Amino acid sequence: MNLQKTLILSLVGAVAVSGVCSAQEQHPEIIYKIHDVSPVKEDNKIVACNFSVTFFNRAPQMVSNLSLNFAWQDDVIDDQIKAEKQEKVMDANGNFAGYNGKSKTEEFTTKKIAIDVSVPPLASEKQISIKSNIKTDRCFLLMQKPTLSVTNCRYGSGKEDSIGVCKDLFTYISPVQGEYFSEFKAISYEQEQQEQDDKAQKEKAELENIYENALNSVKRLNNTLSSMQ
Repeated sequence: MNLQKTLILSLVGAVAVSGVCSAQEQHPEIIYKIHDVSPVKEDNKIVACNFSVTFFNRAPQMVSNLSLNFAWQDDVIDDQIKAEKQEKVMDANGNFAGYNGKSKTEEFTTKKIAIDVSVPPLASEKQISIKSNIKTDRCFLLMQKPTLSVTNCRYGSGKEDSIGVCKDLFTYISPVQGEYFSEFKAISYEQEQQEQDDKAQKEKAELENIYENALNSVKRLNNTLSSMQ
C-alpha cells in the first residue's frame, strides 16, 4: 500500500514538474527597460538624447542576430498635425470649400521618432545593457513605452531566422512597475564578463609572480652552492 502511494506521488510530482517546464517553454520572455535618459546640448539647445536599454533574457534559449527598432509616438504633435489638416478652407465668397489637408507643423517636425538597435548574443538568464543616442529634442518621449519591432532574430541554436518567435518575446518594464527595480540584476552581463576577465588576469599575474620567485630562489641556491665549491 505504501509502495503504491509512493509511486502515485512520484507520478504526480513528475507531471507537475513537466507542467512547469512546459509552461516555461510556452511562455519565453525577454524583459527590457529604458533608463539613464539624458539630453545632449549644443549652444544651449537640446539636439539629441543619450539613453540605455537593458535586456534580461528569461527565456530558456539564447537569442542572437538580434536587431530591433524602437519608435515613440508624440501624441501632442500628432493631434496638432491632425487639427491643422482638418482646418476648414473657405472660397472667395466665404463658402466652405473643404479641408486644408496640409500641416505646417508636419513640415518641420515628425510625430514619431525611431532608432535601430543591434543586440549582441544574449544567453538564457543573462543580462546586457546597450547605450544609444537618438537625434531629437524630445527626450521625455523615451520615458514612455515604445513600439518595438523585431527586424532580425535567431532563437535557440538553429540556423534559421526566428522573427515569428522573437516578435512575441519582449516585455517592456516601465519605471512605475516593481519589476523595474527587482527583476534586473545589479550588474550587467558586460560588467560580469569584465569582472571574470579581471579575476583571470589577477590569477595569472599571481601565478607568474610565484613562478618568478621560484626561479629566483633556485638561482640564489645555485649561487650559494657555487660559492661553497
